Amino acid sequence: MSGVDWSNILCLPDMALAGSRRIPKTTLVKQAMLTKTEQKRLDKVARLEHFATVQKSTTRIPPYEDGERNVQSIVFLRCEMAAGSMALAEVAELVHKCLPNPTVLLIEASSCACVSVALTRKSQAEQGATVIDRIETTGAFDPSRPEYADFLDAMAFERLSQDDLWEYLLDLSRTVTLSRAIDGLGFYPKCPAQNREMLIALTSHYDELEASVKRLKEQRRSKDATLNESAKLRMEMKEVERRLRAVADEIKEICNG
Repeated sequence: MSGVDWSNILCLPDMALAGSRRIPKTTLVKQAMLTKTEQKRLDKVARLEHFATVQKSTTRIPPYEDGERNVQSIVFLRCEMAAGSMALAEVAELVHKCLPNPTVLLIEASSCACVSVALTRKSQAEQGATVIDRIETTGAFDPSRPEYADFLDAMAFERLSQDDLWEYLLDLSRTVTLSRAIDGLGFYPKCPAQNREMLIALTSHYDELEASVKRLKEQRRSKDATLNESAKLRMEMKEVERRLRAVADEIKEICNG
């Protein structure tokens, strides 16, 4: 598999690297007992590799366990999509579901890349099992674009918290969350540590407003929309766009502060 130089981006200790060992898709099918429909979705993956494992023995970062979580290791997988397939979010959700560990997917499709992070927690229904708590994903992006340079730099091992594996994973997921604002802002939002939670909340709100604008545009383009409905949608869209600009200004103020 060629393409993005994840080793240079992530800068993980050599001990953590797995040597890009191929994972047969049949292994995932058996392990997760995938349905026929899910197996067809998995066909959109051309190749899956074990890229690295971050745990105490490979990075010296201690594990973390409390009543809700048990993070003993974090698995990094490299995923090459089949030619012509851009169903990145769909495939990421499926692959995350197949693995019990917190997982980071490094996805490549044509000239695009995607980073997806699954955070897990203990299952309340089954003793010793884990379930996915949430998934944070960048969406498809071109890693050669200069505005993504700061984001790629922020994923480097030494730049993330190493207090314990949960904090490392959480820090990486926050980095991915912030990256989703790059296209709209034109830069990767970063700020002093004391303002980071506020920045993450603002970028999440920015995400929601962007999605609303997209939804309203699609509704206006619908052939079923009457002139009156189109006019109302246009006014609603202008208001959401105004709020979007206001949130963008708040983000820029925090980043420049």
